[in-house]
Amino acid sequence: MNKRTIRCERSEQSSRAKRVMESGTYKDRMDLRRLRGVQSPVEIHKAIIDYQFQEVFQPHWFGSIQWQPFITDYTEAQKEAGHFRNKFLCALLDTKPTKIPNPPERPRMIWFHEKAPVLINPKDTKNPRYKIAYHSHFHLGECPRPYDSLIQLDWLIRNKVGKGFHRLSTNNSKENKGFVLKPWVREHHAHYNLKDYYRFKHQQDSDLVLDISRNSDLEFSRD
Repeated sequence: MNKRTIRCERSEQSSRAKRVMESGTYKDRMDLRRLRGVQSPVEIHKAIIDYQFQEVFQPHWFGSIQWQPFITDYTEAQKEAGHFRNKFLCALLDTKPTKIPNPPERPRMIWFHEKAPVLINPKDTKNPRYKIAYHSHFHLGECPRPYDSLIQLDWLIRNKVGKGFHRLSTNNSKENKGFVLKPWVREHHAHYNLKDYYRFKHQQDSDLVLDISRNSDLEFSRD
């Protein structure tokens, strides 16, 4: 990666952070006002995450998706996450995309997209090759019955959401796990999505790995 590319990416990082900072609801929050002059996308990012999981809701589930074929573009990861979100909520609520309600009438979801190395030739153990690609995580609120258990929710995603979803692989191998669902644990998952920024920050398309599009049910004012 050359210096010009790095400068362009850093400019995009700041732009994404500023878009969140400049939103009206964000500026109106008294407890977040201290961050208005903060330039570090990571500090802004952490404050947003802390607020969602401390003040807005506590997730019940944590999902990981390794898109296949591998995704190297942030916008493409957002697109596939949006497709997953719509299929999942339609299946969960037995409704149509145009009829999906807003929280709190449905479980809240927050998405993150991060880059990390993935093994692209698992059968060649003598000459392993890796590619930096996006994987996505979602933090999901409590789901209605009968999908309020790990077994039932996992079944729904694998059999209803995964059906016909080209980019969503529900096959897991030792080297690459297509889809994993776990109970959400604050100590482990609250800041889970900052780890790959610190490990691969020079390869991220954006430091702000939080998906701030309509895929995420972010809330900054409860008035």
